[in-house]
Amino acid sequence: MASNEDDMDYEELGGLSRSVALHENFPLISQKLHSKKLANQKKLGTIFGVTIPCTLTILSVLLFLRLGFVLGQAGYIATLGMLAIGYTVAFTTILSISAIVTSVTVEGGGVYFLVSRSLGPELGGAIGTIFYVANIFGSTSYIIGVVEVIDTNIGVGGTLVKSGQGIPAFQYWYDFLYGTVVLLFVLIVCLVGAKLFAKTTTVTFVIVLIAIASAMFSFGFVSERTISFPPHNQNTNNITLVYTSWSWQTFKNNIESNYSVDFTDPSNGGTQDFKSVFSIFFTGCIGIMGGVNISGDLKNPSRAIPEGTILALGITLTLYLMMFTFTAFTCGRNLLINNYNFLFQINAVGPIISVGVFVITLSASLANLIGATKILHAVAKDKLFGNILHPFTWTVGKSKQPFMAVLFSWFIVQMLLFLHRLNSITPITTIFFIISYGVVNMSCFILKMTSAPNFRPTFEFHPKFTSALGTISCIVMMFFINPIYAGITIALLLAIVIYLLIRGPAKPWGEVSQAIIYHQVRKFLLRLDIRKSHVRFWRPEVLLLVSNPRSAYHLIEFTNDLKKGGLYVLGHVIPTAFNSASAQYYSEQLQTWLNFVDVSNVKAFSEITICSSIRIGVQNLLAIAGLGGMKPNTLVLGFYSRDLPVNTLDTLHRRLLRKRSKVLQYIFRDNSLEKFAVVDGKLPSLRKDPQDQELSAEEYVSLIQDGVTMGKNVCVMRHFETFDKSVLKARPFIDVWPLHITRNGELDNTCLLMLQLACILHMKNKWKATSIRVFLIDANNVRQNEQIIHQILADSRIEASVHVVDPAYANQCFTVEGQTTFMESLGSQNPSTEFYTAMNSITKQYSQDSSLIFTALPTLPCDQSEAEDFVKSMDILSGNTGPIVMVHGTTQVMMTSI
Repeated sequence: MASNEDDMDYEELGGLSRSVALHENFPLISQKLHSKKLANQKKLGTIFGVTIPCTLTILSVLLFLRLGFVLGQAGYIATLGMLAIGYTVAFTTILSISAIVTSVTVEGGGVYFLVSRSLGPELGGAIGTIFYVANIFGSTSYIIGVVEVIDTNIGVGGTLVKSGQGIPAFQYWYDFLYGTVVLLFVLIVCLVGAKLFAKTTTVTFVIVLIAIASAMFSFGFVSERTISFPPHNQNTNNITLVYTSWSWQTFKNNIESNYSVDFTDPSNGGTQDFKSVFSIFFTGCIGIMGGVNISGDLKNPSRAIPEGTILALGITLTLYLMMFTFTAFTCGRNLLINNYNFLFQINAVGPIISVGVFVITLSASLANLIGATKILHAVAKDKLFGNILHPFTWTVGKSKQPFMAVLFSWFIVQMLLFLHRLNSITPITTIFFIISYGVVNMSCFILKMTSAPNFRPTFEFHPKFTSALGTISCIVMMFFINPIYAGITIALLLAIVIYLLIRGPAKPWGEVSQAIIYHQVRKFLLRLDIRKSHVRFWRPEVLLLVSNPRSAYHLIEFTNDLKKGGLYVLGHVIPTAFNSASAQYYSEQLQTWLNFVDVSNVKAFSEITICSSIRIGVQNLLAIAGLGGMKPNTLVLGFYSRDLPVNTLDTLHRRLLRKRSKVLQYIFRDNSLEKFAVVDGKLPSLRKDPQDQELSAEEYVSLIQDGVTMGKNVCVMRHFETFDKSVLKARPFIDVWPLHITRNGELDNTCLLMLQLACILHMKNKWKATSIRVFLIDANNVRQNEQIIHQILADSRIEASVHVVDPAYANQCFTVEGQTTFMESLGSQNPSTEFYTAMNSITKQYSQDSSLIFTALPTLPCDQSEAEDFVKSMDILSGNTGPIVMVHGTTQVMMTSI
């Protein structure tokens, strides 16, 4: 014996060690195995967990309590039309549900879980809220239905009591008391849990089948008779309620519509119509979510929900068709619209119908209340609305019943019992359920439309047109039934979506909006043909090379204003060998740059590459940055300098601090400051030694030359370290200094590019307070060039003033610096540094009050040995000025002619 026990202990120990090892080495697999083990412990299968609850909820009130109302008011043909419409919507919704549940791992939460994991937390949380309310109203309507059964059968004058006997009936406070008692029983069942629910639904299903069989048998064998009025129907003048048994004449009388007043609520709006009757009828189609609502209690939801729901739909459709047809052939119109409990009086065994209608409405109320609590519990667990719903996550017992969610839902239903009238509450219930079905159909349609590879449902029959049809049908039906209720419901849905967009926490479920955007962007990028681009539609598409955002924030922000809705790429090169360590660093930096783009609020993409040298990395960016027809046409660089860089992120930090009050930060869940702290901690520090400059002057000039070789326009920017747009009103000018107006008889591309960029900048709201000034330096051809510039401005519709530099002052500057005239210096292939010194002096003299200066980039060197001289020329040209952009135009950017 000891040996066997020792063997058993070793086996248990070995199993335990394997379990521990699996958990440590493969946590995801371990989690899935644990979930599967929990699923196997659940007791509800396809029939008892889905088919029976769905069947009972679909039949419920309509079959036994409102069958006569629908058929008597609408007539047989219109009733069949309602069946067709209602079941079409129900069937398309089931197909969508089946597709979704067979493509994800289904947990508790019903429709909320499906939508939130399919479309994202915002719409999931909104539809979860709406569907919770729908189930609450549904449960209330069924409780009121149970009370109506009690009043009709055992109330004073009821069908199961002798004349003058029975409990008080059809009195407001007594009905409220009966509803409270019934709801208390429902509460107890909900608190016990799924097992008791399964047992009660099974017993209920058997009773209902017996009642339905008895009713159908009675239609065939009960002879003609006169039926009495219910005690609460006061419309008894000169009317006889007749059960005719099978009669063709009765059927013909019941074919067409004959709308009249609902005797149970004559004060609620007069004569019925198709819309009001359909809103009552559709309660017979809202039970299709019965299995989805308790998805967390099913053994295999992905199989049970599709099979069980479709089976329930087929069963109920068959029963409805039979019951409506049998009733149309046997019951007179007066009977149908004046006694909704007529099935009891024509039944061979009357009490069976009473018991059946009592248990089926009770079961439907139970199913809706359980569904509501499951949704509330799931939403609370996901913390979409913060911690305000945290108490509803509390559970008790081994089955982990969400008792607080149950108690809260019970309380809401208890309050709604004050509404009292069944036909008054059902339109509201119908609207809430229809919008829930519409969102489910929309979810499936979007997932199908975006062709997401991971959307692979094992349920194959779900073509796009069925989910689209279901979505459109639901929207149309809502507004057809009650436009006011529909508008309020949609407004509520949108309000919750907006709230969750603003305040909702990020969730790792994915957002279908990203899939939609991807699908649409890819489609339109394929249509954006770079070969069809035209200068008429030119806009700056910028590749800005950034060494470190710490020192380039002002430059990044300014370039964001310059792009005019075009592509904007922040390019960065990590100059190192490619290996696992550099790849890991690349991933970290890319995430940091993306966060920087978020907090700085610039509309830019981040492109980072790893290369052995900066030049090769930039060449790669010039070649491959962008996608399809969206490729950079303008290369922007900061000025080359060995000076220590200035940290400009402090400006961004101060801007974030004064951006919003703490109250608004809380309301909008603004985490910009937290994200900035992460960015500040992840970005590399600035160099602290001038000798740490990784880029040589030769390599820097090569970057510019490579950009020109690739056909890109080039802009070199300087003095943006302290750039502040708050000075635009104090210095309200954008100055353009073209050196050449024409080249070889054609308009100079650099001149046109400067004018275009100045105009684009002036179009931005914050820059509209500025004015564009164009300065000309040309002693010999000043009149001709001034006319050309005026013509360009007129043809291009650019508002700018043209100013000519005083020829005497210009000649003085150039003579002092060793040159005789401006034109002689400008005509040189490689102007001397003295020329750029003179240009700098004139620019500083005339642009003292400007916010920004555009000028031409010095002539690019033909040889790498001249790189230092080129950098020196740029330094002299832009020295001690305000923010300046040195431009080299490569391509035509305007449609104009001389």
